[in-house]
Amino acid sequence: MRIGIPRALYYYNYSPFWIRFWETLGCEVVLSSESSKSIMDWGVAHAVDGTCLPVKVYYGHVYDLVTKNVDYIFVPQLISVWKKEYICPKFMGLPDMVRWNIPNAPPILAPVIDGRKSGYQIFCAYIDLGRKFAPLYKVLQAYRNGLQAQHQFEESLAQGVPLPTLLQGEKCQASNTPRLKLGLLGHEYLIYDKMISMGVFHYLQAHNCQVLTSEQIKTSIIFQHSSKLPKRMFWTSGRQILGAAGHLCNQVDGLISLVAFGCGTDSLTTDLVQRYSRRQDIPHLLLSLDEHTGEAGLITRLEAFIDMLERRILSEIDSSAHGE
Repeated sequence: MRIGIPRALYYYNYSPFWIRFWETLGCEVVLSSESSKSIMDWGVAHAVDGTCLPVKVYYGHVYDLVTKNVDYIFVPQLISVWKKEYICPKFMGLPDMVRWNIPNAPPILAPVIDGRKSGYQIFCAYIDLGRKFAPLYKVLQAYRNGLQAQHQFEESLAQGVPLPTLLQGEKCQASNTPRLKLGLLGHEYLIYDKMISMGVFHYLQAHNCQVLTSEQIKTSIIFQHSSKLPKRMFWTSGRQILGAAGHLCNQVDGLISLVAFGCGTDSLTTDLVQRYSRRQDIPHLLLSLDEHTGEAGLITRLEAFIDMLERRILSEIDSSAHGE
């Protein structure tokens, strides 16, 4: 049995669990190709108006799996992964959007992942799904193996191993003496998809910058900083980004936010990140991405931001020297 998993959206968060789960059940996991212009163009052409770029690219990844002749495509209906929090509304409707917009698609496996009340509901969703393919004892084993793979993945991230190294085996080693320390904020499916982000993460590392991202920060620290808001952030991704911003403000030379144009949750969290950075006097660069974003313009803005940060540091050093 060949199970297709699109290499987009929450693949960057939960693929270790998903892959180990299906492989333990004896299925062959087929990943879509890495994002490309053809994948993006197909998704843009078939998505409805108002859809953000990451979802458009997701469509292209699903169609890529259709061409690979898989038996099923795994498109979970993500509602919530934490108590009293939600995922983006478009993710909730993703299975139906895929069914109606992708021609000749094989059957869609769409378990309802809803952890608003407890993690037990998530457990039940995967058990019910797995029992369609294997006996209960095998499904329980698959779930345990998936959790172990996910735990190892998250532990490695917390120890500073870059996500591309864990998922793609890429070598992402920064110099021992980086020129700058930068916080890169945004959804993992924006930061690490080279097509959507135009390689911002890799560009910064190639230019000898130490890049810190939210998934490298322990969950307890994220909760600690996000809880300082007067009202609870009920978008999981928003809480993650705001908690990371609060933690990184005192540790980095500058913050960079990657946002998808038209993303409602990003419009709210970005405004709060800008307030954080102004309050802490930390330079902040906002990069908005859509299918029309040009690489040359984006790189120019990054170069200018890096140059400004270096001049700022030199100015502070010079001021301190004269003050003494």
